[in-house]
Amino acid sequence: RHGIDTVRMDPSRTFLFGFSDGATLGIELMTTRIFKGGVFAAYGFTGRLPSLALDRLNGLPVWIFHSKDDVIFPVKCSDLLVKDLRNVNGENDIIKYTRFERDQEGFTGSVKGHSTGITASKDPDIYRWLLSL
Repeated sequence: RHGIDTVRMDPSRTFLFGFSDGATLGIELMTTRIFKGGVFAAYGFTGRLPSLALDRLNGLPVWIFHSKDDVIFPVKCSDLLVKDLRNVNGENDIIKYTRFERDQEGFTGSVKGHSTGITASKDPDIYRWLLSL
């Protein structure tokens, strides 16, 4: 809360964007409930979130991006996260998931599929969505 307490910010318009390890950390930061929503790409935590974390994420809008051919973090990481978030949030549609079949930026080799942070940040729909929250 330190940054929000000391900087003039509108907490109703404070969002997180995280990519790769930043997505994993961003989900953890969302549990503080000081952010209105978040966009996370190539989430990499391979386990299930504890029930306390899921309870704290309940009701928070999240949009996840991941590519099936990601060679750094398996898409299964995001698949499990989205499944758990949707289970906690019930029938409402505040959990969005964009799951690509292949790398949208054309990355190959040791980073193939791990470009969804770039893809997400170029998508004007995420900014419209965040501002609609």
